[in-house]
Amino acid sequence: MEHIDLPAAGWYAAPHANGEQRYWDGTAWHEPAQAEPTTPFMKKAVTRRTGAIVAGATLVLGLVIGGAASGAGTQAELGALKSEVSSLQSDVAEAQAAAEESVDTLASAKAASDTMTKERDSAKARVAELEAAATAAQAELDARAATIADLQGKVKAQDAAPPVVEAAAPAAPKSVYYKNCTAAREAGAAPVRRGDPGYGSHLDRDGDGIGCE
Repeated sequence: MEHIDLPAAGWYAAPHANGEQRYWDGTAWHEPAQAEPTTPFMKKAVTRRTGAIVAGATLVLGLVIGGAASGAGTQAELGALKSEVSSLQSDVAEAQAAAEESVDTLASAKAASDTMTKERDSAKARVAELEAAATAAQAELDARAATIADLQGKVKAQDAAPPVVEAAAPAAPKSVYYKNCTAAREAGAAPVRRGDPGYGSHLDRDGDGIGCE
């Protein structure tokens, strides 16, 4: 019998356990309670197609290991199984590469989405600034309109008011002179008191402020 390369230690579908997962240490099977902790078979999450391929590969590996451990099967069957395992391993590698590419694509899409979100937020902020500026401009226009309306009301009130006529200044008193009391009496001004038009000391001989008594 030709030499068979046994798989590395890990969890596989064991033929003797109806395909249930058992730990293979490289030479023998172990029950779950005896199995040592191990890391996941693949570090990154894979698609359903990848998982199906991996499950198929582990099943074939289990069959190979079971056949080698029990000594059953012919060399031709073992060769065919090894070829199928190799093919499945290639499929697994391709699926892993596709999964990694999907992860990269997802990361690129997320980066593009983040950029779009930032641009949208920036646009919203600009719209808010424009709205605030428009509100301030409208308030200033309203204030100016109110001032204009007030001035127009004052102009109308002034137009409706009657014209103001200034009173004529009283005429300055004419200079009056009485030659004597006879003239003052004839003019109807006697007696003539100090401060009255025509008063003079020549009419007030006793100097009591009243002339032509």
